[in-house]
Amino acid sequence: MSTPLAMPHPVYGQYPDSFLPSKSSLSTFDVSSSKGYSAEDIRRISRTPSPTPSEYNALHGNKPPKSTKQKIKYAAIASVVITIGILFSVFNKKIVNALSPATDWLRNHKFGPAIPIAILFIISFPPLFGQELIATLVGVTWSLPESLAIVAVGTLLGEIANYFVFKYACTGRSGKLEAKNFDYGLMAYVVRRGGFLVVLVIRYSTVPSHFATALFASVGISFWIFLIAAILSLPQGLLPVYIGYVMQPSVSEDNTSKTIENIVTVAGILITVFAYVWLKRQTKAATPDFIHERQKARQADVQAKLHSISRPLDTV
Repeated sequence: MSTPLAMPHPVYGQYPDSFLPSKSSLSTFDVSSSKGYSAEDIRRISRTPSPTPSEYNALHGNKPPKSTKQKIKYAAIASVVITIGILFSVFNKKIVNALSPATDWLRNHKFGPAIPIAILFIISFPPLFGQELIATLVGVTWSLPESLAIVAVGTLLGEIANYFVFKYACTGRSGKLEAKNFDYGLMAYVVRRGGFLVVLVIRYSTVPSHFATALFASVGISFWIFLIAAILSLPQGLLPVYIGYVMQPSVSEDNTSKTIENIVTVAGILITVFAYVWLKRQTKAATPDFIHERQKARQADVQAKLHSISRPLDTV
């Protein structure tokens, strides 16, 4: 039984279009059909591209100098954080007394706990913020077990909603941002490469939890990995609750509670510093592989464009 290739195709004796290869490899690429590309161009394209300036700086540990605008921005943020901390420590009793009407109403109202839960749910979506302030207010209002439960429920519900919104609405945009923004792409690469452990450590780091959740969802981290890490990292987010609880008049004079507050605060700071240092090391270790993959992706993109304009002819 004869096959379609037993006899030459009519007219020019070439194979039918359905039998022509759709893409050519570099080994069979016809330079004459490359529309202006020389043999030197083809050899250069077949090599791994050189690193970009941002990739070179990352490989060699070079940090570009910050602009005056950036310095002012960082200084302003640090000043605000320090000022708020000082005001809380100096005027904590006055703050509690000023909030007494609101806290009494919340404590005595049947649906009082639902209000901070709803607020925590809403502000779980970046760029909103203020979780720590709400958690502290909850600690001032209710007993410690009730406060911990309220903040835990509000935080988890908000984080879960945040995860699914970014997973289904921003994954495509995240992929484009990874290709354009080196720092974001590197962070996404470290998260995928490290899996659960990196996800958990990031949630204990200085990265705001709702921003971290948006990253995890956008780069394809499994929901169950995210959820387990979110539950295990709840103690870090519950620290403001205990600080608020200790500010209650009935507890503020208790030396034991003060000692526990100091221990919890120091432990939280140490864990955060450890998480930061560990993540820096993981990022540094992953940088060469990440840059190599970016270079190969650029090379493949150029080769794909060349292949799309070339169609070698198989003559009989």
